[in-house]
Amino acid sequence: MIWAGEYDGMEERPLPSPGSPELDVLPTEAHKLLYAYLYERRADPPTMREIRAYLAKKLGEAPAQTDRRVRDLRDHFEVPAVRSGRDYRYTLTGWSKVKKDGSRKGLSSRVRAEVLAPKRCAQCGRTPLDHGVVLVVDHKVPRDWGGTDDIDNLQPLCEECNSGKKAFYATYDHYADEIAAAATHPEPHGRIGELLKAFHGDWVPSSLVGVVASMQQYQEDWQKRLRELRLLGWSIVSTRAKDSTTGRVNTWYRVERWEPWPEGSIRAEVARRDPSNKRNKRKD
Repeated sequence: MIWAGEYDGMEERPLPSPGSPELDVLPTEAHKLLYAYLYERRADPPTMREIRAYLAKKLGEAPAQTDRRVRDLRDHFEVPAVRSGRDYRYTLTGWSKVKKDGSRKGLSSRVRAEVLAPKRCAQCGRTPLDHGVVLVVDHKVPRDWGGTDDIDNLQPLCEECNSGKKAFYATYDHYADEIAAAATHPEPHGRIGELLKAFHGDWVPSSLVGVVASMQQYQEDWQKRLRELRLLGWSIVSTRAKDSTTGRVNTWYRVERWEPWPEGSIRAEVARRDPSNKRNKRKD
């Protein structure tokens, strides 16, 4: 039997068998069906394609619904996605370690007050006093994409902007684990490159590239970091088009060829290859 990790000094809590009353914490029978599938596949974790195919066969639901159910399940159980070749395999490992009941911990009133203190939407600039909008706390990087509850990842948004942002980000939820994996790279060049690779040649919007590039540290000039990848032998093309979700004109990027990361610092290797680097010119 697989056991969950400890929580606040408590004894490890075993995973419940399918049909257990403990699974009443899950919102629907469909979630319980998903849990049972992952439970039975612990020794041979499925890919997202397999999960989608299974629930499509059982319930006839669309991939986006399946992706949401996996995220819902993670509110209660640990279901890490582990890279296996080009795919990620989803392993049911235990109860969530976030809270005793497996649900996510809410933000404290102090943190909420600190985030909302500017009293202005960080996206459109409207205020409750002048425009009658309601402000909410938004995660700049969604938690499903590896974002945290740290104050640096929180911002005030009005309900309208928050709704639009969620709709925009939801179109990329099927890349959630790839995005989260890209965000773990310690250097911005690596985060950008891993994100472009994760889309397997599909177009990636600049807004998403900027978010991932800044996941560990804000990158004001992430576009320069992206251009510098070409010094490493990467082939990256771009285009401009109106985003169907936001209606804004956006720049989109696609990687057509990439090279393995250099040993050591990527930034140092970029500087070494940069023909405009004064040190390189002196060496010549």
